[in-house]
Amino acid sequence: MSARPSDPPGRVAAVDYGRRRIGLALSDPLRITTRGLTTFERGEDLEGAAGAVAELLRREQAGLVIVGLPLHADGRESEMSAEARRFAALLEQAGLKVLLHDEGHTSREAEEGLKAAGKNLEQARKQGAIDQRAALALLRSWLRDAGQTGV
Repeated sequence: MSARPSDPPGRVAAVDYGRRRIGLALSDPLRITTRGLTTFERGEDLEGAAGAVAELLRREQAGLVIVGLPLHADGRESEMSAEARRFAALLEQAGLKVLLHDEGHTSREAEEGLKAAGKNLEQARKQGAIDQRAALALLRSWLRDAGQTGV
């Protein structure tokens, strides 16, 4: 399956939403390669965080934003699902095209990748590397499911 006709062309961004940090990843305009972009410290101001993320993603020319939707193993929504939906709605209100995608085990995948690379997980958490890598895993998952590359 390729990109749906309603999906705008160009870069796709992924957002790993968390209560403390928000990890971001981005594809190239042809959706062939992906890279971690940054990690935001969320703070108490959810609207301000959404505005800052939206501004950055507009500057990066993201035509589509994928927000990770945390689900239980049986597919039910988790407590964090409502928060992720709220954040996605704020990004939409800021003018971005947003889709939700099951984030699966992206944080665990990110931690395993960092461990395999010999990184200290506690230090990686403090630096936001896990959140950024989780966003990258989310982006690659969506690109695979959409029938695109996402190397």
